[in-house]
Amino acid sequence: MSRSVWTESFRVRTSEADMFGLARLDALFGCFQEAAGHHARDLGVGREHLDAQGCFWVLSRCWMRIRRYPAWGQELVVRTWPQGVHRLFALRHFRLLDPGGEEFGSGISAWVILDAAKHRPVRPGPFLEHLVLPDEPDVEGDVLGKQSAVSDVSELCRVVVPYSDLDVNRHVNNAAYVRWILDSFDQEHHERHQLRSIRIDYLAETLLGETISIQSHSDFENNAQAVVGLRETEGAPLASSTLPPVFQAKVVWGERAPCFRQ
Repeated sequence: MSRSVWTESFRVRTSEADMFGLARLDALFGCFQEAAGHHARDLGVGREHLDAQGCFWVLSRCWMRIRRYPAWGQELVVRTWPQGVHRLFALRHFRLLDPGGEEFGSGISAWVILDAAKHRPVRPGPFLEHLVLPDEPDVEGDVLGKQSAVSDVSELCRVVVPYSDLDVNRHVNNAAYVRWILDSFDQEHHERHQLRSIRIDYLAETLLGETISIQSHSDFENNAQAVVGLRETEGAPLASSTLPPVFQAKVVWGERAPCFRQ
């Protein structure tokens, strides 16, 4: 019998920990993605089911807030459930918990179903109409509102998409974009700051070998930064606003606890 709420345990592996011995944000995205995929399969709308109908799932938007990061070797419990449909978006909420039920963080995600041949979205309602939504408290947050346009940006770094960032759909996995954002800031920044929340919109698929310019605009009053990934195109100036965006994110930083500083 399918479960309306899915819980799955993970343990922070060595390869998922940062230089402070805490789980990286991209690792937490990976745990959530894994649990969401397993739950979709349990509900009869997993990758295999959609593949048989010429479709596949894509994460379109995600908001995640982190209250505290699990440490290397610590157990992490993902609790997740579907939260209905809004237009083309299938919404899914989740909480990240320790074994005692205390919250590491929480989030909201918006998924779309794409036609594999046309790479165009299809309405998720017919695929999900059999689901019974659980009586679960909503996670507070928003992924449906449109992010503001970003201007006055400066380049942080460039990424040439490597093979290891691709997923089974042959485009960059959603957690890799989060890792790119983390990698855009130097060691001194990470020693002083810790990422507390992220809203990331995935705007276009990114393929092996493409060059992506990671650019940002800072709002230092609110410890927030808008970060965009722009696909470099032949003949276009790198700083040009006409470069096609592949993702847009808003990240909010908090001060790192002194005991974790160098």
